[in-house]
Amino acid sequence: MGPGGIATIIAASALLVIAFAIGYTIVRVGQLLDEIHETIKSVNRLVANAENFTEKVTGSITHLIEKNSGLLKIIGSLVGAMAGKKFSRSDREHE
Repeated sequence: MGPGGIATIIAASALLVIAFAIGYTIVRVGQLLDEIHETIKSVNRLVANAENFTEKVTGSITHLIEKNSGLLKIIGSLVGAMAGKKFSRSDREHE
């Protein structure tokens, strides 16, 4: 076997190693993309659950306000009156 035959064997071996490395890299990138896809699915599920929860809370608050609007007006007036008294007391103390 001459020097050209040995060089051909070495070049073929090197190409085989490079091909395996590229194949391994492609497989690992595919696995990484699958993991990222699963993570995105999980995040989407969390966001959907948060949206559902927010809609339920908003609906409950809206229902409470519509059903008990008179009571809420009275409570708001009382809170406003107490806040006004609190501010007027502190103003008198500073004088």
